[in-house]
Amino acid sequence: MLEAIGNALLNFSHLQLWVVMAIGVVIGLVFGIIPGIQGSTALALLLPFVFGMKPEIAMPLMLAILATQFQGGAISAILINVPGTVPSACVCLDGFPMAQRGEAGRAIGAAEAASAAGGLLTVIFSLVLIPLAYPMVMAIGTREMVFVILAGIVFIAGLVSGSIVKGLLSGALGMMLALVGSQALTGVERFTFGSLYLYEGIPLIPLALGLFAVPEMVYLAARGGTIAQKGAVIQGMKDVWQGVLDVGRHWGIVLRSSIIAWVVGVIPGVGGETSTFFAYAQAKKSSKHPEKYGTGIIEGVIAPETATNGKEGGALLTTLALGIPGDSPDAFVLAGMIIMGIVPGPEMLTRHLDLSLTLFWVIFISGVLASAICLVIAPQLARLSFVPGRVLAPLILVVVFVGTFSYMQRVEDIIVLVITGAVALILRKYDYSLPALFLGFVLGGYFENYFFLALKTSGPLFFLTPINLTIILGIAAVFAYGPIKNAIKRRIGAKRA
Repeated sequence: MLEAIGNALLNFSHLQLWVVMAIGVVIGLVFGIIPGIQGSTALALLLPFVFGMKPEIAMPLMLAILATQFQGGAISAILINVPGTVPSACVCLDGFPMAQRGEAGRAIGAAEAASAAGGLLTVIFSLVLIPLAYPMVMAIGTREMVFVILAGIVFIAGLVSGSIVKGLLSGALGMMLALVGSQALTGVERFTFGSLYLYEGIPLIPLALGLFAVPEMVYLAARGGTIAQKGAVIQGMKDVWQGVLDVGRHWGIVLRSSIIAWVVGVIPGVGGETSTFFAYAQAKKSSKHPEKYGTGIIEGVIAPETATNGKEGGALLTTLALGIPGDSPDAFVLAGMIIMGIVPGPEMLTRHLDLSLTLFWVIFISGVLASAICLVIAPQLARLSFVPGRVLAPLILVVVFVGTFSYMQRVEDIIVLVITGAVALILRKYDYSLPALFLGFVLGGYFENYFFLALKTSGPLFFLTPINLTIILGIAAVFAYGPIKNAIKRRIGAKRA
C-alpha cells in the first residue's frame, strides 16, 4: 500500500500529467457551462482517440473532464437559472435568487469552494475505505435499492418551500413521465402512441432544459430589466471571497453533504442528479430556518455543490472495484479502460493500485484547478446578471435549442423541449415544484425496475431486511419530524401564553 501511494505521488512530479489535467479542466468547464452540451459529450468524442494512449495520460484526461463539468454547470445555473449540467439543476433553487440580488459573485465563490471541498473529502473517504469497499457495495442489493430510491423520493417534500402535497404531486408526475417507453423487464410499450422516438422513454436533456431553461427565459423576457434586481451592485473579488469563507463557516453542511454524496456515488446507478437533491434536502431538514431555502440562501448553494463533485470519489471506487459505473458519465470512463485493455475489478485495487490512487487524486486536483479558474473570472461572469433580459433571453434560448438538437440531432428533442417548457410554465404559475418533478423523473425508472426485480426474486416480503427496515424507520422519521416539531412549538407557545 505504501509503495503504491509513493508511486501515485511520483506520477504528479511529471509535467505532462499536469498539462493533461489542465486541458481536461478547460474542456470540462466549457462543456459544463454551455447548457445541453455536457461533459459526457466531450467524453464520448474523446473515446475514439483513447486507443493507443497511455493509461497514465488518457485516464486523468477523462477524469478531469468528468469531475469539472459540474463546476461549469453551476455557473450557468447561478447566473441565468439554466443548469449547464443535469445535477446543477438543484443549484438553481438558491443560486439564481442570489444572482437576482446582485450576489452572483458570492454564490459562484461558494459553489466553487464547496465543490473543491467535496471532491477532497470524498477522495479521502475512498482512499481510507478501500478495504471496506467490497462488503459495503455488495450489501446493497436489488431489495435495498428499492427503499434507497424510495427514501430519495420522500425527500421531494423537503425540496418544496410551500405545500408538501404539491411537492409530492410534482414528484409523482415526474415518476409517471418516467413510465413512458418500454418496460425494462417485459419490453411492453407504454404511452408511446406508436412513436419509435418514445420507445426508449423521454430523453433527459430536453426535459431538463425544458423544465428549467425555457420558463426562466420566458419570464426574464416578459418582465424586462436584468437578472439582478435594481439597486444590486457587483463587489468584485470581495464578494467572491465572501462566498469562499461561507463554505468554511458552514463546514457541517459540507461534511454531511460529502458523506451523502460519497454513499450515493458508491451505490451503482443512482446517479449524480440524486446526490445533489439528497444533500439539499438534508441541509434543509436540519436547518433552523428551512423556510428560507429557495429564496437565495448560501447554504442552499453549498449543500448541492458539495455533492456534485463529492459523488465522484464514491462513483470511481465502484467503477474501478466492481466494473459497474457509479453514474452514467462514469460509463465513458469504464469504456475507456476497456479500450485501453484495463480490466476493472479487484486487480484495480491490487495490481493497479498505484493507477487507481492517481485517479482519485486527479479528481481532487482537477476540482481545485477548476475552482481557481472560476474564482478568478467570477467577477466578470457575475456581470452577465446585469445584461438586459431582452438581450440575454433570446441568446440563451438559441444556445438551449442548439444544445438540445446537438444532443442526438433529432427534431423530436426540440418538440419535447417546447412541450416541457409550456407545461413547466403552467406548473410554475400554480406553485408546483419543478425540481421535485425532475427528481421524480430521474428516480422513477430506477424505482420501477428494482421493485419488480425484488418482487420477482424475493417475493412480496422482500422488504424484510435489516437495511430496508432501517430505511423505512428513517422515512417514517422524516414524515413525523414536521408534525412533532410543530406540536412542540405549539405546546411551548401555549405555556408562554
